[in-house]
Amino acid sequence: MRRRWEGRGRSEKAGEDPGGTEGGGGDPSGSEREERTDVLRSAGTDVIPDRAPGALERRASIPGHLIVVDGPPSLRGQRFSLSPGETSIGRTKDCHVSILEGSVSRDHASLVSEEGALVLVHRSRTNGTFVYGEPVDDRQRVFDGDQIQRADCVVLQLEATAHRAPLGVARARTLREAMEARVDLDERIEREFLRDGSFLDVDVVDSFGMKSAEPRSERVVVSFERFRAFVMRTVTQHRGDVLNCNGDEVMSFFVSADDSVAAGKAIVTGLAHFNEIENLLDRPFRVRAGIHTGRSAVDLASGIAYSPVVDASGHLQKAAPVDGLLISEETAKALSSREGLVKVGASGKNFAEAYRVQIASQ
Repeated sequence: MRRRWEGRGRSEKAGEDPGGTEGGGGDPSGSEREERTDVLRSAGTDVIPDRAPGALERRASIPGHLIVVDGPPSLRGQRFSLSPGETSIGRTKDCHVSILEGSVSRDHASLVSEEGALVLVHRSRTNGTFVYGEPVDDRQRVFDGDQIQRADCVVLQLEATAHRAPLGVARARTLREAMEARVDLDERIEREFLRDGSFLDVDVVDSFGMKSAEPRSERVVVSFERFRAFVMRTVTQHRGDVLNCNGDEVMSFFVSADDSVAAGKAIVTGLAHFNEIENLLDRPFRVRAGIHTGRSAVDLASGIAYSPVVDASGHLQKAAPVDGLLISEETAKALSSREGLVKVGASGKNFAEAYRVQIASQ
């Protein structure tokens, strides 16, 4: 038969045959089966891989099967039910999954139920165990649909729908399955993360110069931390979510374009009070701000957003006047009123039109 994967998990040791017996001439019937005294430990709980009568019955059952999808013709298509607690796989007849092939060790591997998960445990010292061609050195969690290879001759597919892989863990085995997985992922992203809203980007003007002019580093640190707190507080007061603070730049997200503009204006107008009361530096804090609106993938819990809309708000911020707020045409269209907007024309290559927001104190 053709091989699915090349190579073995371990090289054979002197005096030990491929069947996992020492001194050669292994007994496929299992009459000389070596006693196991090792204990698997998981999360402080001993799982003893014995075959004592009644030992397996005390463990929770595992609904599912192992199906031979490649191997000797006499085995292909066979289905082996998963046993409660532990399912042994090997060459002897007393294994739950018995594969009478010379390159399969007598005690080759086992599937163990541990705290609601299925764990594949490799036991053979001479023949490899693989999951999708990757060797299992000791133990590995497996999921419904995974293909498990014993040595280089038998491939078993796990059928256990109660143990489906979480998003991002599933391994696509065919182009069709890869496409299905991609569709599922796209649907989840759209359902859970795609949002329409506005991004407000605020950055300090010449922050390097401000820091360089102050010899006492503690005053620099305290002043910039206070500034970030001031911006974050203002964003929250206007029903926004702060996504991240990169250095002296703060990016935030608003469901409402009106709220984003109101927050931007409040930050600019609030600088005078901030500089008088909280700023410890000789030079005042001055900012540029930009807003763009559109659909983006936003994870508010992690403070992460992926979209050209995010980048566009940053470009608008860089083009804004000092202590000014520049918004895109898309943001202007989303506002309940265009009062106070001054058209400034194209702003960079990304915008046909941009608007400067008039702020009362200016």
